[in-house]
Order: sequence, then C-alpha cells, then structure tokens
Amino acid sequence: MKLRLIATAAAFALVAGAAQAQTVGHVGANYSQTEVEAGGFEADSDAFQVEGAVGFDLGGLGAQLDAAVTDSDDADAVFAGTAHLNTNLGGARVGGFAGAVASDDADLWAVGAEAQADLGAKTVLYGQLGYGQSDDLGEIDAWAGRAELRHYYTDNFKVAASLGFVNAESDLGGELEGWNAGVEAEYQFASTPFSVYGGYTRTEFDDVDVSGDTFQVGVRYTFGG
Repeated sequence: MKLRLIATAAAFALVAGAAQAQTVGHVGANYSQTEVEAGGFEADSDAFQVEGAVGFDLGGLGAQLDAAVTDSDDADAVFAGTAHLNTNLGGARVGGFAGAVASDDADLWAVGAEAQADLGAKTVLYGQLGYGQSDDLGEIDAWAGRAELRHYYTDNFKVAASLGFVNAESDLGGELEGWNAGVEAEYQFASTPFSVYGGYTRTEFDDVDVSGDTFQVGVRYTFGG
C-alpha cells in the first residue's frame, strides 16, 4: 500500500506542472538521475522524458496544453497530459488546470487552481493547489501544493526555486505525506530558439523513511515567441 501511495504521489507531481505564459510553445527532451534511499538501502534510477507545451489566446482567456512521456530503466512508460485555462485578475493571472497520468503503476486524474503574479520587472511568483484521485488498489485521494519563484537575470537566462508538498490517503488504510524542494536554471542561446537547462530536486516521505535526490539536464526548442 505504501508503494502505491508513493507512486500516486509521484504521478500527482507530474500532472500538476506549472503553466508558463511567457512562451507560445516549446518541445524538449531531458535526462534525469534519481538517487533513492529507503530504510538504509540505496538505489539509482535513470529516466528519459520528451515533453512539450503550447499556448493559445482565446480572447481574454489564456489556454495551455502540456504533454509528457517519461521512460525509466526500472519502470514502464508514464504518459501525462494537462490543460490550463487562465485570465487576468487585478495584477495577477489566475486560473485552473485538469490533467491525467497513465502508467502500469498508477492512473491518476487531478484538478486544481493556480496563479501567477509579477513581483518586479524580472521576478515572477507562481502558486498551485490541486486534488487528485486514483482508483487503483482502492480509492486513493491526494492533495498537493507548490510555489515557485522565477527570476530572469536577462532575457536569455532564468533561475527558479520551488517548494511543494503532497498528502495521499487510501480507503484501504495508509497515509503518506511528503515534500519536495528544487532549483533550476535555463539559458537560451542568443538569436536562436534553443535553450539548455539543469536542475536539482530533493524529495522526502518521512512516514516511510524514503528520500530521493533528482538531477536533471535537458534541451528545449521554443516556437512562436
């Protein structure tokens, strides 16, 4: 049961991706390595992901569609898709999202609210709160939240720091709480649509003494803006 809760929590983190209004769209690929420690035992996992997003202007409303396929060396492929809808409210951009994750380990749907506000000419604060559910091996309910601070040192260089939490509970018994914190930097080559990025994320589930460190590098191609 605890393993199922962990898989559901990880799936929730994948579907609840942050909408970014500063680009019309992008496609990308990345590689990540996760070092997991559980009860004194350690293991490594490598994963490759292809992902993309495209945004639309619906006349006063903004819409974005995200999709990702992730394949790791110790699990089957994971497919994720999310739709975002948002609008301007005061000095912020607010909206909601709905998405789903499909894999052999856990199938999950999730809905939630999100908001983004400028803290200055080059700094953006993003926040998100969502609820997800999986019917595999009993009904699993999950809540998750995340905040991310992004700073653009130049038009071509961005750094971001994030902090999130997740709580998952099953009708068959068992509850799991965890948190994650991460940093990421992205650089877009001048006068080109190509960028490179790298990041680090620390994840901990204290109830089951499981923690993980994920290192990620990737490339993106931006189109339309």
